[in-house]
Amino acid sequence: MHTSVWICRLCTFPNAITLIRPLGTGPFIWYCLHAQANIAYCFTALLLFGLIAASDMLDGWMARRRHQESAFGRRLDHLCDVGFILAALGRFAWQGWVPWWLPAAIFWAFGLYATRSWWLMPGTMGPTLIGSRLGHLGGILNYGAVGLVALDLCTGRLLGAAGFTTLVFILLASLALLSGLDHLYALLILRHRVNP
Repeated sequence: MHTSVWICRLCTFPNAITLIRPLGTGPFIWYCLHAQANIAYCFTALLLFGLIAASDMLDGWMARRRHQESAFGRRLDHLCDVGFILAALGRFAWQGWVPWWLPAAIFWAFGLYATRSWWLMPGTMGPTLIGSRLGHLGGILNYGAVGLVALDLCTGRLLGAAGFTTLVFILLASLALLSGLDHLYALLILRHRVNP
């Protein structure tokens, strides 16, 4: 595909909103890493998180309102979501603020989700992603987990000390594992139908 076609696909207002997430991910993580040293960094981290989370809510709404919905925009949205969540939680796990199995469980679920989507649409330019209520709920809660860690850093780790964040992480990892198992089961059924 020509570069000009990709640029045209990116140059819609909803896709520009979506791109706030990858552009804001690095600065958000950096400010989180330094949040305990400076109150201004703490506020900046929370502001960036709010901007990133708002972009996830606004891009789809704006695409529908402006009649600019597309399979490309949906794929871009999902990739930017999982990129932000895995980059943030992965770095937090590296710091020891989040257990390693939380980003691993989310990666497992998204990998199976993408694989199942790809398998259902062979021969196309890319996967048409399959929506699911469990996956949608997981996506919202994963954003919540990133925000919770940022808030926890800004409050001096008070939430983590109370064990609240650990409970949230266990619930989120369990949800991601269930979502992944659901996609794996669907993949096995699909494979059995193709190769009985």
